[in-house]
Amino acid sequence: MKTRKLLSILLIVVVVVLAIFAARSIMRPEKFRQVYELRKSANVTNLTTIRSAQAIYKNVYKKYASSMDSLVDFVKNGTVKIEKNVGSFPDTMSEAQAFKLGLIHKEVVEVPALEKMLELDNKLTPDNFKNFQYIPFSDKKQYEIQTGSIASKTYEIPVYMIEVPLDDILVNMDRSINPENANVLSRLWNKIFYNNLSEENQYKSQYADMYMGSLTEASTAGSWE
Repeated sequence: MKTRKLLSILLIVVVVVLAIFAARSIMRPEKFRQVYELRKSANVTNLTTIRSAQAIYKNVYKKYASSMDSLVDFVKNGTVKIEKNVGSFPDTMSEAQAFKLGLIHKEVVEVPALEKMLELDNKLTPDNFKNFQYIPFSDKKQYEIQTGSIASKTYEIPVYMIEVPLDDILVNMDRSINPENANVLSRLWNKIFYNNLSEENQYKSQYADMYMGSLTEASTAGSWE
């Protein structure tokens, strides 16, 4: 009887272990995909914010910012000159008539660069610009901007490119899998099913680096578009 009980217990243990391994083989690649998609989305948010900032920077300086520090400084302290109508006129009068009568006139004023960026892209909020220079989930590693120019028949076209290697996208992956605020059961679950997931090179091979812009053509498109 004792031998039969021991065999039964051993069989149950074997079945449980096999079930865990079977579940791991299904759950691990899916978890890897989820983490990658989360990281990709966070990078897309930052890169599109950088693109908006670079567009305004180029309008002011006729070139793109060559470093994140200079772009961040422009967002925080830069200004943009815009032309606006000053004065007022009745609703019954057209703008052209008001100009002709001198009721309104154009005046060049300076507005904060950030204000102009938010005006041109209504998807952005001030929160987008708080840490847009850093690769998400990294320990404040900044994006690197490469700049150059392309010769056309009449002038040089400024271009820039930002590359985000896959290792930078997935940096500190364990923090997404097993966050510090997870309870004991969640930590145990993650330990069993997702331990060392960041080292699974066979999963990494299914995903690619990200980039935005180009040094060989006048494009600011991203790899996700």
